[in-house]
Amino acid sequence: MNAILFPGQGVQTVGMMDSLLGSSKRAKDLFVKASEVIDVDLVELVSVDSKNLIDLTEYSQPIILASSIALAEHHTDKANFNFCAGLSLGEYSALVYSECLDFLDAIKLVHIRGQLMQNSVAPDEAKMLVIMGMNHDDINSLINELSLDGCKVDLSTDTADGMGVLAGKTENIEKCKTLLESKELRRVKTQYVNMSVPSHCYLLKDAQEKLAIELEKIELTEPSIPIISNFTALPTSNIDEIKNNLINQLCETVRWRETLDFLSEKDVRSITDSGPGRTIIGMARKFKEIEKLALVDS
Repeated sequence: MNAILFPGQGVQTVGMMDSLLGSSKRAKDLFVKASEVIDVDLVELVSVDSKNLIDLTEYSQPIILASSIALAEHHTDKANFNFCAGLSLGEYSALVYSECLDFLDAIKLVHIRGQLMQNSVAPDEAKMLVIMGMNHDDINSLINELSLDGCKVDLSTDTADGMGVLAGKTENIEKCKTLLESKELRRVKTQYVNMSVPSHCYLLKDAQEKLAIELEKIELTEPSIPIISNFTALPTSNIDEIKNNLINQLCETVRWRETLDFLSEKDVRSITDSGPGRTIIGMARKFKEIEKLALVDS
């Protein structure tokens, strides 16, 4: 059993696709067509980014999706994979790769998704915080402790054993970080996430409702590879379930730890991280028996 997994936001860097865009006509064509659909020069953004836009979510989402698909098409054969999944935004890449969602429809959709997310919160209104060295139950206990004090934060991503990402209003996330530091937990470390908007939390409810309307305009077909949903951590090929899962995942926890556990339980022996970056492989370090392959560079 083999699986191909796609990364989410945060992996984008200027120059990351220079090699493949310079050597592969297919990759260049994907970027050019994507650029035409949303009227943004994605080749310039990923290669030069003269206006410093690459980290804005409305641009980073289509850039990462186009990069992931270009890398996957260039380096892999779909027939080799039994499962497909993507972390957050990566779920859209997985749907494209499995022939469930048309590439250009996906580019339009994630561009709109990024705009909806960007418009949901004012600049500096919200933050995300990575917690390392704390297990899932302890992170949930921390969230409950904060809520008793009227401080609401959400578990944005249940990333891996000993790691999670929280999201919420800036003052609440800062209170969370201060509380953790006051506990002086020796192995626990925290780090703010470099993203222009929060993901997978209650602050995106308005964006979620508008995304549902956009999804109704998109035609999906049954995927050629079973897709493991962020929302359920289970595979599905049902079109209605896939759409509902995409709507729900915008405000609900990404269950990535459970996704990796599912793959392990299904005796998956190889996972391919269809970069850019090595994020997915890093999250799967505990699975010593699974071969990990990275499409790090083009």
